[in-house]
Amino acid sequence: MEAIEYVTKENPEFVGDCLDFVTEHINDKAPRVRWGACRIIGNVAPKFPDKVKDAVPKLLENAKDKGTVVRWSAAFALTGIVESNPKMQKELVPEFEKILEKNNKGVKNVYLKFLNTLIS
Repeated sequence: MEAIEYVTKENPEFVGDCLDFVTEHINDKAPRVRWGACRIIGNVAPKFPDKVKDAVPKLLENAKDKGTVVRWSAAFALTGIVESNPKMQKELVPEFEKILEKNNKGVKNVYLKFLNTLIS
């Protein structure tokens, strides 16, 4: 996952053939795999907005993970999905508001930064 994440930062189209693999592993038992998969989804969301929306239910599970890095990575992916697919706002903004109540400052800031763009 780490290698795919690294490549997709600069070349999101690389994920084309392995997006299903990445989505399958969003809820892997290893936290490192979970956070890597989430960040890959966030990296490729602008390029594949319709394909990554299938990952949303799994990402919402990771938004409740006990690990801060997994929650932060899920926030990165979820906000990236909504930014690249505004139709998802109606579904996800209420979820973001619920998530804000249960997170530390670093994770909250990811959601707040996105929510502030809606107000601006």
